[in-house]
Amino acid sequence: MLLATAGVLALFGGAPQARAYTISIGGVVASDGSGLTTAVGSTMVLTFDSLPPLASGHFIYGGVGFDGDGEVIVGSSSSKYSAPAGDTTNFLVAGGPSSSYIGDEDITIFGPSSNYFGLYWGSMDRYNTLIFLNGGSPVARISGTDVAAGGNANGDRAALGTNNYVNIFGLSSYDTVVFSTSAPNFEVDNIAFGRVPAPDTRTVAEPGTLALFGAGLLGLGLIRRKRRS
Repeated sequence: MLLATAGVLALFGGAPQARAYTISIGGVVASDGSGLTTAVGSTMVLTFDSLPPLASGHFIYGGVGFDGDGEVIVGSSSSKYSAPAGDTTNFLVAGGPSSSYIGDEDITIFGPSSNYFGLYWGSMDRYNTLIFLNGGSPVARISGTDVAAGGNANGDRAALGTNNYVNIFGLSSYDTVVFSTSAPNFEVDNIAFGRVPAPDTRTVAEPGTLALFGAGLLGLGLIRRKRRS
């Protein structure tokens, strides 16, 4: 059952036509302590758990090339980054290891093209942006405001409305995803990609599952909003 679904249209740089895709919010509780993960089958999921914390630079992980300002980290650092709610494992931040923690992280997917992308998006901010490309041409652009509950991408580090699994279906084929942030920071985990069946044959999380996860977050007492520098 879909918790929430919204049709989204995007128009880029004078392109002759808009591209349609669908965003749904909801995943399942991950067994490794990383919060939420995809409930969509036939996808490749990158958890970052087998990687040591990495400084920015180029590396390949799970058949995906990473390049840019990002790094793999664990935990939180005030005014720089916050682990997605309930996530005690490694995750990716788009901002670099400088004091600003601002920048882009590009991932290039090798192999068959994908039309689905999922991610556990932590403390969603209005200045977080996902950009999808195919052969260098824009496919879709999605901001934290587009996916946060009620459009309120305020960086809350605990609420489900700003810490949830985001599924993007029906994308035109893409080979590159850019995680971009103009302020600290853009935190993600359990990114998933692949080609999935039509929407009427896919399966995503049931409300009860996420309700239990939400209760767990309350138990953690994570009620503070992410501090900004």
